[in-house]
Amino acid sequence: MVEPLRYALDLRPEWIALEEVPAALPLFEHTAHLLGAAGYSTWTGVLNAADFGLAQTRRRAFLIASRSRPVLPPQPTHADGGSPADLFGDGLPPWRTMLDVLGCPPGVVITRGNHSSGGSRFPTTGPSWAVTGRARSWLLKVGNRPAATRRRLDQPAPTLLFGKALKDVSWIDADGNPIRRLAVEEAAVLQGFRSDYPWAGSRTKQFEQIGNAVPVPLATAILRTLVPAALEVAA
Repeated sequence: MVEPLRYALDLRPEWIALEEVPAALPLFEHTAHLLGAAGYSTWTGVLNAADFGLAQTRRRAFLIASRSRPVLPPQPTHADGGSPADLFGDGLPPWRTMLDVLGCPPGVVITRGNHSSGGSRFPTTGPSWAVTGRARSWLLKVGNRPAATRRRLDQPAPTLLFGKALKDVSWIDADGNPIRRLAVEEAAVLQGFRSDYPWAGSRTKQFEQIGNAVPVPLATAILRTLVPAALEVAA
């Protein structure tokens, strides 16, 4: 955890961006103090990726620093439940949900029983809101304990943890019955990547890469505070 500080003080890069689990924040604060003494403008804090357009409530600690410009925290693009417009701006849209980014694959079945009309419509291969005519849906379950986190499709995903816990990130029905594991493509989208991103290695290694990556919308927001001109050119 202290290696980035050693490299920074030896190499003096123009800007620095570090990300870790929230428990690392005190160390980041100490590092920022030392970087400030070396001439850097710094900011540290914990950010929720859902506030920046990711359909996942992933919280991580950040340290950002620059030798050439004042450093400020990135401005959120979304808010829990949204926020109304006021004298200072147009307000923010609500957090994005798993349904927003994953959607439902095509292919619809209509169940009518003995009736010629009405019935329930649901996709044949994906999550469904109305399998039986009632408000039922798939949930994403992370963990194998009784208190494991469960989120509905109309909510953001919880923090996705893979590695040895890969088998524990699964879709379940409203009664808690397992349906299937989360697919690599779904995990990539929930981390802000495109569904066909070229991950390398075995399925387990691909999930590890996804889980360890900084979500794309959050990384973009952080870098815009440090190198806005470069990002505008890239866009």
